[in-house]
Amino acid sequence: MLADQPRNRKSPDPMSRPQNPRPLLSHLLVWCVAACLVAGSLGGLALADDRLYEATVTVENRDRPARQAGFERAFEKVLVKLSGDRQVLEDPRVEDLRGQAGRYVQRFRYVDVPDDGVGLEVRFDGAALERLLTDQGLPLWGAQRPGVMIWLGAVHDGRRVILGGEEGRSLMEELERVAEARGIQLIFPVMDLEDRAAVDFADLAGGFHEPVLRASERYSARYVAAVHLQPRGDAWSGRWRLLGQDLREDVRAEGPTVEDVLDEGLQSLVDVLGRRLAIAGLLPGDDHVQVIVDGINDMEDYQRVREYLSGLSVVAELRPYQVEPERAVFVTRLRGSPRDLERGVSLGRVLEPSETGADTPEPGTLARVNLRLSR
Repeated sequence: MLADQPRNRKSPDPMSRPQNPRPLLSHLLVWCVAACLVAGSLGGLALADDRLYEATVTVENRDRPARQAGFERAFEKVLVKLSGDRQVLEDPRVEDLRGQAGRYVQRFRYVDVPDDGVGLEVRFDGAALERLLTDQGLPLWGAQRPGVMIWLGAVHDGRRVILGGEEGRSLMEELERVAEARGIQLIFPVMDLEDRAAVDFADLAGGFHEPVLRASERYSARYVAAVHLQPRGDAWSGRWRLLGQDLREDVRAEGPTVEDVLDEGLQSLVDVLGRRLAIAGLLPGDDHVQVIVDGINDMEDYQRVREYLSGLSVVAELRPYQVEPERAVFVTRLRGSPRDLERGVSLGRVLEPSETGADTPEPGTLARVNLRLSR
């Protein structure tokens, strides 16, 4: 904690070394940040993961009509990533947007793809697409996304295995391919002695998920998927269960190959998670909210908090308002409610809601969200 300067103390000799530099640093932080607020030199938003705005598709050739068709297919892939739900492509509003895909292309290039095809890698203007989704009232799932812990038991190469470490490497690569296409990160167990003692194949096959949840605690995973894959005649069947934060959702997937079941099962799980965490457009009557963050000890803390808040999908606009010793105050415009902001913050590791949480405003005052820096 940074202490205030004693009030009744003779000023030290300016040439002497201060006995305790922390109060001086505290006030220096306040003045430095205040000067930056006046000068407006702290502008700029935190950059989201570029892969959210990129997609690669196969095109027939390098002619302009094929390229335009490729832009539209890449546009669809990016919309699914940004919205968190494949059903967004069935929305009538998206049909009108497909023909505008070329307007949002920042750059593109041709790349090699398997089977001697022509690949078109497209990057879109992420900020413009996010504005487009919110203006249309479509769901938007920002860059702050939780990792998903995967415990998957399957028969692989004639053996019953739980994916992790070097077990089932080809199956993990298939899951990671799907995860990248949907803009999420997967966490696999390392399957060391501790993991092997905690979870066995029978737990996943029998649907016993308490051992899975206990074993996931060492990985600090907010969401856990317990999966069992098995052959059924000439086909495959998979049972997926997503668990975490008062969420329990079951998904079943079937297909001719294990790859098909991995693809459809994980896609469906991400749809569930995206519907839960995405924010649908700007709420009517949306107003500004005051965000108070405690635990700010230095300029590095302040910059970290500011960039983190700017990168949250729920935050449409962020303005520094006031800086005090150990505290920073921002005024924000949200794409949802103060509770949505608290929920978005809880997905990361930078900030956490304080005990007081969000305050109900009195007439004529701003709503307040009270947060603190995680340590």
